[in-house]
Amino acid sequence: MKRVPVGRRNLFAERRRALLGVAGVGVALLMVLALDGIFAGAMKRVTAYIDTSPADIIVSQRGVKGMHMTSSSLPLSAVEDIRRMKGVSRADPILFETNSLKSPKARALSYVIGYVPGGRGGPVTITKGRPPGPGEIVLDESAASKLGVSIGSDVSTLGRSWKVSGFTGGLTNIVNTTAFVRFDDYAAARGTTGTASYILVGAESPAGAVAREIEKETGLTALPRPEFSREEAKLVRDMSTQIMQIMTIAALLIALAVIGLTLYADTLARLREVGVMKALGTRTRRLALIVLSQAAWMAGAAMALSIVLAFALAAVMSRAASNISIEVTAVSIARVAIGAGVVAAIGAVAPLARVARVDPATVFRRQ
Repeated sequence: MKRVPVGRRNLFAERRRALLGVAGVGVALLMVLALDGIFAGAMKRVTAYIDTSPADIIVSQRGVKGMHMTSSSLPLSAVEDIRRMKGVSRADPILFETNSLKSPKARALSYVIGYVPGGRGGPVTITKGRPPGPGEIVLDESAASKLGVSIGSDVSTLGRSWKVSGFTGGLTNIVNTTAFVRFDDYAAARGTTGTASYILVGAESPAGAVAREIEKETGLTALPRPEFSREEAKLVRDMSTQIMQIMTIAALLIALAVIGLTLYADTLARLREVGVMKALGTRTRRLALIVLSQAAWMAGAAMALSIVLAFALAAVMSRAASNISIEVTAVSIARVAIGAGVVAAIGAVAPLARVARVDPATVFRRQ
């Protein structure tokens, strides 16, 4: 005998109410997916400079394993020491600082990198213009758009003015951007001599073994580039996790409220039907399964809607805002689906309690 999907039929019997409920829950779940996606996209962009670097190993001050909100200083003489080591093909120093880029129209937080021309620390690609000459700077094109500058314009950072010589791409995120100047210009602007922030190393042998040898010989911290990137992402993630958790919980609470109110209103509207079913011998357990089925259908439909909207939003944002990238991942979808299931179960508690207390005789007297 074919089973009748009573829960689904009850939910969509009044389509307007059902669609409003599904839309409300879907938007709440979309908030969670969008936040997760923005965070995942930001993590990918935050490590873009590291991930696109042709270096195999990144050497830093002892104990320093990232760039974000950190400071690293090591002797420039270490560059020659590392170059002479077995398994090393090249070693290039960079200077690094988090600073503001300023134009007459706006300002932007930026990683400012001083690199030796021809070395591994500069922009991997120049999308327009040319690499920086003396007193010049290369900006990410998205940051340049925000600042309202073009090639030949002036921007200020490191306490002085620079002329824009070219643009690169893919290095701007919701947190900051990246800009490049020549190593000697950076050192002169900051009044530093004989020091570097990091050393980017090319390896002829396996990077892990070369990194361990560098640490042994120099006493500095040396990490293969993928491991350094993971440490950088972990640092940023740890600093942002609490804010993301608060926003996610808020969105799930909204979904809980919508599910609970929709199911409770539907239950109150169907008390007579519940009374009839009880009078005909339907057990409370069966009625509870119907309510839970309604909750499951609502959460499932809302989850499907939120996934479609999340991918649509990611496509729109990729075209409309180059500094914001939304990455909708399978892990995020699974996490939100589990959250939706929990929220649906909790939202069904009040309707379940109401169904359990229904007395058929009382219901008929009220009618």
